[in-house]
Amino acid sequence: MWKITFDELADYLAHGREIEFRYEGKSYSITNRRHEWIFCCDTDETTILLCKFPGYDVIGDKVRQQLINGISLEKIFNEGLGGLDIMDVL
Repeated sequence: MWKITFDELADYLAHGREIEFRYEGKSYSITNRRHEWIFCCDTDETTILLCKFPGYDVIGDKVRQQLINGISLEKIFNEGLGGLDIMDVL
């Protein structure tokens, strides 16, 4: 398992990178498409608009506010909860 902290994740996103990860058996991604940053649960096919692209100055805060099952992404990444597994940083 590859582990990154939330601050590292926010830094990747602030530089235009995208990420795919698994948490509690589901696949998630934070990507930019059609001039928007989106947070997706690829398993459930749900999508949440985070902000307009490029949005480099706000994407970290927008991701920090996202919850999965009531737990913030910041806590999930910093504590490696639920068998967090980083699949790819694009």
